[in-house]
Amino acid sequence: MERSIFDHEGPWTEAAYLTLKHDGRVEVVDGTLLIGPNARPRRARAIERVRAAVAAVLPDGLVVRGPVPLRLGLDCVLVPDLIVTAAPTEERTGDEPAEDAEPVVLDAAAALLVIEVVGSDHGAADRSFKLQLYARSRIPYSLLLDHDGPFAVVDMIIGGRYHEYARAGGDETLLIEEPFRLELDLAEITAPDSAPPATSPAEGPPTQTLPVIPTEEPGVKA
Repeated sequence: MERSIFDHEGPWTEAAYLTLKHDGRVEVVDGTLLIGPNARPRRARAIERVRAAVAAVLPDGLVVRGPVPLRLGLDCVLVPDLIVTAAPTEERTGDEPAEDAEPVVLDAAAALLVIEVVGSDHGAADRSFKLQLYARSRIPYSLLLDHDGPFAVVDMIIGGRYHEYARAGGDETLLIEEPFRLELDLAEITAPDSAPPATSPAEGPPTQTLPVIPTEEPGVKA
C-alpha cells in the first residue's frame, strides 16, 4: 500500500478507503477494514474461467466486470470477484470517461449478480458475512463457487434474505435459468492448466541403416 493503514486514526470512511492504493483485497465495513488473501494461481484461473463463461452467455444489455468496489451502504464497500450489471450507456459527452472505464465505486443498486470464488484455505468471510451484506443491499442474485470442493451455490433474494436457488458439486454442471441461462462445468472451471508439451532436442539428419554383409572366417571357404 502507498500509505500505511496504521497512520489512520478513527473509523474508516469510504473517502478514506478510496485513498488507499491496493490490489483489491482491501474492503471496508462500517468503518473497519477487511483484508483478504492474495488470489493464488488456482483461484485466479477459476475466476477468469467463470468470467469467460458468464460473458459468453450474457444477453444484450448486461456485462460482467470486476473486481470493482461495490458500495453496500454508508462506509461499507466490498469488492466481489465479479459483478454482472447493466452495460454502460453508449451516449456520453467528451467530458465523461470512456465506456469501458471502471467507475471508482459501483452502487449496489446496479448489481444484478455478485460472484465470489473461494478455496479451502480461505473464504470464511465470503461464504457467510459478505453474503449477508449482499442480501441486506437487496442484490437479486449471488453465486459462490469453491474451486477446491468443487461446488457452486446460487442464491436469490426473497423477502430480504438469500434462499438457495441452484447447487452443483463434483463433476456436475451448475445450471440456472435466471437472471439468464448459465451452465458452469465445474470440472472444466477447476481443472489445472494442461502441462505444455515436452520439448525434444533438435533432431539431426536421419540415421542411415547400412546392410549387414556376412564375412568369411579365415581358412573357411564358402
